[in-house]
Amino acid sequence: MPFLVQIDHDQPWLTAQVSGPATLADLCGAADLIATVARLKGYRRALIDMLAMQPHLSFTDHLQLGTYVAAALDDLERVATVVTEAVRSGASEKAAQKSGLGLRAFVDGEEARRWLAGT
Repeated sequence: MPFLVQIDHDQPWLTAQVSGPATLADLCGAADLIATVARLKGYRRALIDMLAMQPHLSFTDHLQLGTYVAAALDDLERVATVVTEAVRSGASEKAAQKSGLGLRAFVDGEEARRWLAGT
């Protein structure tokens, strides 16, 4: 099964779906793609659906990912990720927040959308 990133423009924010087995390099590449599309299309918010992703990350990888994502997506005011309860560790989320990114991880997609729609 390949690692895939799909981009959708059907919301007032950029929506990306990440699926398949994922390493730190894969997820950093996905962050770069999302950042580029968001910047070129003028998005200020993004929803990243990771429910179909199978991460292969160590604790240190999670910390590095959070820091990397914060730098890559620093133009965005809000970023919501949706993950399964089983893979949610909080480490990437906290690292991104400490680096200044308005990122929150959710296990409920509707809750993530409500947060993104807020002001």
